[in-house]
Order: sequence, then C-alpha cells, then structure tokens
Amino acid sequence: MVYSAAELLKLQANIKRDPDGYKDEFALQYRHYKACLQLFQLKPSQDSKEFADCITFIAQVSKCYPSSSAGFAPELMQLLEEQQARLDAALRRSMVQALILLRNRNQLDPALLLPLLFKLFRVNDKQLRELLFRHIIADLKASNQRGRNERLNKTVQSFLYGVLADDNELAAKKSLAVLSELWRRHIWRDGRTVNCIASAVFHKSPAVMAAALKFFLGQDAAAADGDDSDDEDGDGEQGKTVVVAPTKEEVYKATQKGTKSSKRKKQAKLKRVMATLKKHARKEAALGSEGFAALHLLHDPQGFAEQLFGRLQGSRERWETRLDMMAVTSRVLGVHKLLLLNFYPFLQKYIAPHQRDVTAVLAALAQAVHELVPPEALAPVLRQLVDQFVHDRARPEVMTVGLKAVRELSLRCPLVMTEELLQVRLARHSAGGAQRLLLYVGWWAGLARAAGVVRAPVLPAVHGTVGWGWGW
Repeated sequence: MVYSAAELLKLQANIKRDPDGYKDEFALQYRHYKACLQLFQLKPSQDSKEFADCITFIAQVSKCYPSSSAGFAPELMQLLEEQQARLDAALRRSMVQALILLRNRNQLDPALLLPLLFKLFRVNDKQLRELLFRHIIADLKASNQRGRNERLNKTVQSFLYGVLADDNELAAKKSLAVLSELWRRHIWRDGRTVNCIASAVFHKSPAVMAAALKFFLGQDAAAADGDDSDDEDGDGEQGKTVVVAPTKEEVYKATQKGTKSSKRKKQAKLKRVMATLKKHARKEAALGSEGFAALHLLHDPQGFAEQLFGRLQGSRERWETRLDMMAVTSRVLGVHKLLLLNFYPFLQKYIAPHQRDVTAVLAALAQAVHELVPPEALAPVLRQLVDQFVHDRARPEVMTVGLKAVRELSLRCPLVMTEELLQVRLARHSAGGAQRLLLYVGWWAGLARAAGVVRAPVLPAVHGTVGWGWGW
C-alpha cells in the first residue's frame, strides 16, 4: 500500500506513540522502501519524490525498530558514495538529512559518516555544501565538548590530508574552511590541524592556496565560506556589515544641538557605535595573533619556508597572492629565527617608492630579519632601501617610510648598520629630513654601542648644521 506524504506523517506520529501496535505497518513501508531502492538503482534518473518521502519516513521511525532498519544507513551511504553526482539535488539532500538525523540520535558512528560528508563537498550544490559545513562543525564540537575525542579527531584529520590534496577545488576549499573554523572556535587547536592546513598552501589551485595563506595571516574568518563566490549564485560579500566611526559633525550634534531628550538619544547611539568599533578592533587584533599562534605549531618550519619560497620564485599568480606568500614566508622566518638567505635579495627588487604595496613589502622584509641573519646578506638590501627612499629629492612621506624601515632593520640586526652608511650615505639629504634621520640612527647607533656591537660614529655637519653626537 502506497501512502501519501500526509498519511506518512500521520503514520510516523502513530508509530512514535505506539511502536508495537504499528509494527506491521512499518514492515510494509520498509518493504516499499526496498522496492523503491531497487527501482532507483535500475533507473537513477526517474522521479524520486516518492523515494525521498520513504527515506525521510524510515529515518524518523528507525529508532523504534533498530533491528529491522539496521541496513538502512549503510544502504544510503553506499548509494551516496556511488551515485552522488547523478542523484537529483532534492533526493540527495533528503538522503544527507536522513543520515544527519541518524547521527544526531547516535545511531551512526561519526567516524563512518564524516569522511562521506567531506567527499560530498565535490558536488556542485551550494545548499548541500552549506548543510554539510554546518553539520560537520556542530558534530565535531559536540564530540569534543566533554573531552577531546582523539580517536575521532585523528581519523578525520588523517582523511583530510587526502581531501586537501584533492584535485577538486570545491572539496579542498570547503574542507579548508572547516579546518579554519574549527581552529577559530578552539575545537581543534593542535599541531595536526595546523600542518593539515599548511599542506593546502602547496595545492595547485590558486584559490585553495590563497585561502590557506590567509589563515596564517589571520584573515580567513571574514571569508569562512568564500568558496561560494565561485558558484553560479554566490555572493561572497553579502552579509558583511561595515562599522563607520562617527564624524565630528555627529559628535557635535549629539552634545550641542537639540533638546535634552534628543541629545540623550544621540549620545546613547554614539556609545553603541563606539562600543561596536572597540569590539571590532579587539576582534581584528585577536585574528592577527591567531595566525602567529598557528605558525608556532609547524612541524618542519624550515622545509615549509623553503618550499613556499620556491613556489614564490616561479609564481605567476596575482600580485595579492604573491604578497601573501611573501608575508607568510617572512613570518615563518621571523618566528622560528630561520635562515633563508635568498629571500632578502628576492625582496630587494620590490624595494622602490613606486612599487605597488611597498609598505607591505617592507613589513615582510622587517619580519624576516632577526639577529641570526648575517649582516652581509642584508647589506645590499639596506643600501637599496637608503638609495630609493632617503635622498634629497624624496618626498617627505617617502622619506618617513624609508626611515622607519631603516630603524626596524637596525633594531633587529644591529650589525647591518655600518659607519660608512651612516656618515656618507644617510647624512646627504635635506636638513629637515636630516634631523629626523639623525634622531633615528643616533638612537640605534647608541643602542648598538651600549650592547657592544658597533662603535658609535661621529656624524659630519649637514648643510651647515652642527653634527650630532650621542656620547651619553
């Protein structure tokens, strides 16, 4: 006997109230499900509405008859494994929802279900991927809530190494988003998670590589589901709210204009906006520290930096992606105090005032410098920096950037600052800039001399001014 959808809902409610009294009706519907399954296996392209209703019904009442429905979940999983791309979208979602329902009732082992769900990320179905993403995060969070489920974690993480190396960009990128979200929510905060994400940095897909790089830069939280931007109906920027600081006019109106009651309302609104701004600033600062925390857990930081730099040297990716590669490489070198001497000459060709995002390049250079770097490896870079940014014809803002970069390099590697560079090269520019320069380099030269690193030089007079000394 074939039941309609409304009759199935009524039978479902009756079975939950009295399982023993409706055992024969359940057996009849289960035989009908088996017949629909066999027909569907013979002709997968047929109308599947009836089959989907049967699956939903069996999943709802299977807990009342565990022995009779023992083969239900394995059959669904096998069908999804073999026919995932050929299934109708509505039927496929009904099958996944049925498996999720069984898992939420502890009728299905997560170690068996989660690998299948990660494989389903390959399917070009945005709604399905969103459903899978939400369930995987919630399931792993619940599994690790009372204590770390190491058996499940190791099983899933070992499987994810293969998924992230998959040629399918959708599956790799969404799996990477799952790992990043688990890290952000403090569910998985171990070295295996970080190194699994680090393996995605060398994926052949530029989009996957860029997402992994942004994780180490702390920029991935705002783009947790950025893979949807490649979909036909995706809108990656939708849902983002931009908080703008109040203007002087708004502050003036809130404090000086209007009645007392209107001013109180405006001031209350200003307080809410400022609180939101502070919260956003704290969140941004926390995101920046997340990337540095992950870098400390790399198993082979030297090998990671060398491999990433090798890909950077031959890369033809967009400039933004190459800039992220520079930033991640420099952070790894600075955090672990590694030596990669070819990295500094590579950055040298980008040190010019007209270079796009030159401040980000200089920040990467400063992060990669530490006290173990040989001064002779940095000397050509420092000379290039001085020649391009600190001279008579440089604009004040360009000179300020150059002076700050010189200061940072001198702080991290005092031996790189030579007496010849201080006296002959850096002192030859306009008097206004000279005073700022002498202040900077005088401070760092005095600091280096106090540490017994270099002898404090005596700067000559510049444009008729008396030379500065720092004999304190």
